[in-house]
Amino acid sequence: MTRARLVNLIGVAIGVAGLAFVAARIVRDRNEITEALESADPVWLLLAVLSGLAAMALLGLNWLIIIRHAGAPAPWRRGLNWFFVGQLGKYVPGGIWPIVGQAELAHRATTPRSIAYSTTALSMVATLLGAAATAVITGLWSPAGSRIVPALLALGLVVCVVLLASPQVRTQLHRLADRVTERELRLPDAAWFAGIVARYVPVWVLFAGMNIFAVVALGGTLDTSLVVTLISATCVSWIAGFVIIGLPGGLGVREAVFISMMTVPLGAGLAVSVAVISRLVSIAVDLLGAAASVPVSRTAPPITPREPQSTDSYAAR
Repeated sequence: MTRARLVNLIGVAIGVAGLAFVAARIVRDRNEITEALESADPVWLLLAVLSGLAAMALLGLNWLIIIRHAGAPAPWRRGLNWFFVGQLGKYVPGGIWPIVGQAELAHRATTPRSIAYSTTALSMVATLLGAAATAVITGLWSPAGSRIVPALLALGLVVCVVLLASPQVRTQLHRLADRVTERELRLPDAAWFAGIVARYVPVWVLFAGMNIFAVVALGGTLDTSLVVTLISATCVSWIAGFVIIGLPGGLGVREAVFISMMTVPLGAGLAVSVAVISRLVSIAVDLLGAAASVPVSRTAPPITPREPQSTDSYAAR
């Protein structure tokens, strides 16, 4: 079997496995999901889906911007297809499959493997830091809940800034990476990477829109304080889902954290229902995005390969 054939089979297998796990979760939780949906306003649920689709599309575009920065071709229409289909891998237990799915699909379309994997990993780090930054801003602003979590996240962000901005620390980290990986790896330029992280803040506001619209769909009443609290809880719950490796799409952890943070502001029943609907909406968003990206990608012109820059170009820009 040729290498290209093997890569193609890997991409297809990840997509099929992702679909299988999505279907299994829907079947398993069908009673709880049906009960929550029966009382929901479909117009607001549609707005939740559109908010999620916008968040995912912007997430994919940010990843393609990072690939382009590395010097590899990343056309928008084809690139979003790599992203949405690759994202189905997050429903497969193991935690690494979204990276493998996105990177392998990008590599199959002429992106060098080293750039495909490094940019995908860098995008996920930026996504996590963008969530942390959004959680810090909204968590410190929100009148509800403890300030401990946003304060700890703020401390983590400060540490990341120091690591990226300090020449001495960067040099030591480069040396450590060279010894561990036996390859020359370089941290991205601090100013450039800060700009990339800032691009992810609107992504998280849009992701929070899924929960905000779900609250309204279930008859809840919103005010500015509750909206800010919902954005903060959304970011913290997704961060928890990110860092607990091995769970498909952060399943269970994300919902548990969200419910614990929103039980007081919303009430236990509404908090649980919002968490269930938000999970269903996020699954629908992933499936719709993958389904829509396939025909859209076929309208794109062929990719013209060009000589990519080294991933070390991050350090030079």
